[in-house]
Amino acid sequence: MEFRLGPLMERKKTGKPSRYRSLIFLMMKKTDEAYESDAFNKVERWKLFVERTTLAFSGACSGVIFYLALFPSFYYLTWIFFGIMLWAIVGAACLLQGIAMKAIARWKRVTLASLPANGFGFIIGMLVVVSLMVAFKLPLHASFLLARPGLEEALEQHNDDLSQVAYSSHNYGIYRFSKADRRCHHKDRVFFQFLHDGEAAIIYSESGIDELCYNSGSKGHLFGNWYWMKED
Repeated sequence: MEFRLGPLMERKKTGKPSRYRSLIFLMMKKTDEAYESDAFNKVERWKLFVERTTLAFSGACSGVIFYLALFPSFYYLTWIFFGIMLWAIVGAACLLQGIAMKAIARWKRVTLASLPANGFGFIIGMLVVVSLMVAFKLPLHASFLLARPGLEEALEQHNDDLSQVAYSSHNYGIYRFSKADRRCHHKDRVFFQFLHDGEAAIIYSESGIDELCYNSGSKGHLFGNWYWMKED
């Protein structure tokens, strides 16, 4: 008995595949290409999502650090905030970004030309700018400038009765004080103690703060006769 292959599997005398078989191979190739293209597009969308998420997370961390840096309390153990809350967390997020993309690419069976890098330079630049601003205490000086008119007004009006400072309607910017008093046996030295942090204060002193009687923490100069401190 003689069996003959169907037209799809026949070969011409030249040894080349028939046109039907070539057509099937071409259709299969296009199908594979379409599948790979679809998978690649899905991975690219995931890549964009991961990049934007990392960028948003880094911006949120920088925003938290900048807000905390508006108050004197931040400048005690500053480098712990930097090391843990900013650089370490954002660095870990960028590392996880690469791991996530490798996992997604393996899941979709697609080879990426490169790991997500869009926005990485912006993130580094943002961290450097925030770090420099905090190093020079620019946020603290800016927040004090908002409170200075109210502080000077309160000092002028309630110099003889500082207990009224916390209950007056003066505008202290973003600051809130629980009380004001004189300390360290200096009549010209007035401490404006923060409402939710009794160990931090804005100080008005015409004689400086070289002999400041407090548990050693951190202190510094703002403008004119104004200073800040944070106790240990």
